[in-house]
Amino acid sequence: MKKKEDHTITEGILRGDHKILKEFYKKHLPQVTAYIVNNSGDESEARDIFQDALVIVFEKLKNDNLNINCALGTYVYAVCRNLWLNRLRKRNKTIHNATLNELHFLEEETIVEDLDNAEKRAVIQKYFIKLGESCKAILALFFKGYTTQEIAKRQNFTEGYTRKRKFVCQKKLIEMAEKDPIFKELKRSSKE
Repeated sequence: MKKKEDHTITEGILRGDHKILKEFYKKHLPQVTAYIVNNSGDESEARDIFQDALVIVFEKLKNDNLNINCALGTYVYAVCRNLWLNRLRKRNKTIHNATLNELHFLEEETIVEDLDNAEKRAVIQKYFIKLGESCKAILALFFKGYTTQEIAKRQNFTEGYTRKRKFVCQKKLIEMAEKDPIFKELKRSSKE
């Protein structure tokens, strides 16, 4: 993908341009789905992971903190792969298409990140309590590892509504946490 196309896509993501997002999903979700389905997952989980990756990209774009040396689609695929590997690790599932070196690198990276992440989680939990009951219910299930499909069933929502609601709730939670001085300091120190 050319730099100009990536710029158009990133601008579309920042604006919430549904046409650009739909095209990006159409082009890149099948690769992510194939990887996740081949590694103990299903299509619903692939959509969840893909959406989570886009939230990460959105947050990095919003904070002018997205520095990549590859195509945006390649970057999103790598984020999805790492998110999935982390989810599998939490579930103690087998990972089929990852090399030993990839796993070793991820483990070292995870140990360092876990220390900062524990402090960030404490700040996020402080703001989680301030969310509305609907957001708390959806995000609590999501944090426990439930898929969008499972959450929708439990909450009596459609999958599409659940995905949208989860995105809105995550965004609201992140925005509140990012205003916290402790969270800002943790973000700043992790960049150094």
